[in-house]
Amino acid sequence: MARGLVLPGPGDGLWRKVPLHLRQNVEVAARRLVSPEPAVLREKGNSGVRYALRAADGRRMGGKHWLALLGAPRESFGGARSERARRVFEVLEQVVAEYVAPAVAVSSERVVSAPGSAGAAPEPGRAAGSVDGSVRVSGAGPGAGAGAAAPKDTVVEGSAAVPGPGEAELQAADDASSEPAASTSASASSASSVSVVRVETGAGRGRLLPGADDPVWDEVPLHLRQALRGPAHQLVTPVRGPLKEPEQRRVLSAVRAAQRMRMTGAHWLLLLTAEREAFGSSGSARAGALYKVLEQILAEYPPLTQVQEEPAGAGEAEAG
Repeated sequence: MARGLVLPGPGDGLWRKVPLHLRQNVEVAARRLVSPEPAVLREKGNSGVRYALRAADGRRMGGKHWLALLGAPRESFGGARSERARRVFEVLEQVVAEYVAPAVAVSSERVVSAPGSAGAAPEPGRAAGSVDGSVRVSGAGPGAGAGAAAPKDTVVEGSAAVPGPGEAELQAADDASSEPAASTSASASSASSVSVVRVETGAGRGRLLPGADDPVWDEVPLHLRQALRGPAHQLVTPVRGPLKEPEQRRVLSAVRAAQRMRMTGAHWLLLLTAEREAFGSSGSARAGALYKVLEQILAEYPPLTQVQEEPAGAGEAEAG
């Protein structure tokens, strides 16, 4: 699939920025392929591709999933006559051509290859393990042979096929978006440096929400982001009430990002942790409409729907 390309490691931010239309194309094709699953996906050695397709169908794609799909040979998706498998392969090639290859080329102009990237070639069909977050890809698959210098923390070897991680590892990666791993303080201002935020204020009160850098925020369904866009536009056209106050400028910035549908994790956390009064008075219909949509997003987006109790020891961690 990505033969000849340098692919960044699974934790690289490149995977969180795959354009929405490409992610949606993969989602639709993946859903068709796994409903029902072809026999090849049930083979033990193909579990990495299987779980990656499930993640695509569930809008929970992470770096490991992208690597598993982009490195898989065509036969991993189905027989030569399978139209559904062919479609998945086509949309993945589109992702490589329209996003991955250009992004890798740009990255290669800014950074230097990781030390040791010119190591010995692995055996055909196998991938050397990750070292310092890097991924060495090998194997076979039809892809663009557009070579590029390796960006930092990335290693490439020949043509690309990234064997999927073990079944247990990829299953855990599938669930990572909806199962917070640890507890931290509830401060939205420090959210960008933590993996989980314990929320004590606003629409998200009583929940553990993903940190600002978690990819789940990039995958909030389009219909929910569109539902938020209208009330956000109404609330800041013109800006009135509390949002005009200097202390609310960060909330105002987040509302404007929602209006433009350019939300980041930090913006989401600001809105979901802001008190109702931050948006407007109790009598403000505009503020009430925006707050109601935030509650709708918490109720309908699976990674955010579960209200969780504070884990043991969280109080001590916050106090420290």
